[in-house]
Amino acid sequence: MNGIEMVQDPVCLMSIDPKLVANTIMHNGKTYYFCSDQCRNRFEANLHLYIGLPGHPAPKQHGHEVIKKRSLKLKRPLTENQSSVIVTDLENMMGIKNVHVEAGCIYITYDLLQATVEQIEMTIVKTGEKLGSGLAENLKRAFIHYLEETELENLENPGQEHSH
Repeated sequence: MNGIEMVQDPVCLMSIDPKLVANTIMHNGKTYYFCSDQCRNRFEANLHLYIGLPGHPAPKQHGHEVIKKRSLKLKRPLTENQSSVIVTDLENMMGIKNVHVEAGCIYITYDLLQATVEQIEMTIVKTGEKLGSGLAENLKRAFIHYLEETELENLENPGQEHSH
């Protein structure tokens, strides 16, 4: 590759030129490079998922994926153009496997080690759309956030008890 030594993003495993990367983190004397804010945010939230713990290799180092399928209810049905914008924005996120919009719902499949439902929701909101806001929808989303956070903590710290 023309003598350029590439580095690997620990979250999405993309090879990147370290001279072109603005997203870096120093941890225990080592520099980690990221292709995007999304990957850096995932790393910062659960870094041991990507670098492991002594005696416990990271799930990502083994090519591990945690595939999730979710349906997110929107406040109102979308036009074809609005659906297209949301699908494009979501498909541009790391870890998104499949997106389908039908009436007032977004059906999405993603790798939890690369994207969380919270990040997906933020991407939807950035397009100008609103998620369903009834009590049931808010409770459902809060429960999913909690489940994902707990699952990631359990993967990050194998064999340790967690108290939430």
